[in-house]
Amino acid sequence: MTAFHQTSICTKPAKMKLLALVLVFCAFVSLSDSACSLTLIKAGEKHCVDRTDHSKHLMGSTWTNSRCDRCTCSPGSMECCNTLGRVTSMSNGCIVKYDYRACTFKVFNPEDSSVKCDYAAVGK
Repeated sequence: MTAFHQTSICTKPAKMKLLALVLVFCAFVSLSDSACSLTLIKAGEKHCVDRTDHSKHLMGSTWTNSRCDRCTCSPGSMECCNTLGRVTSMSNGCIVKYDYRACTFKVFNPEDSSVKCDYAAVGK
């Protein structure tokens, strides 16, 4: 066996650990301010636990929680994506009202409904 093959074999576990660390880091970055997040599930688990509602869901299931996140439970991971969106900026004097039952939001001026409210949103 050549020195190259020995080095390659010896560093394979190190590369796998590095790859796992990068994947975990990416999951945490996605949790910070994005529309989707990924949670790793332990091998052998039969269900996922929703981080918002703390409800349990079987592998292969999809649901929408009380904060309008649509989640999918798969072997090894749970992915949740926000279906509502989030307003990041709006016209002065305007407010945003989120309706978590319908998974919608409205941006309006509470003092004068004839005023057009411009806004920017992310997600959805």
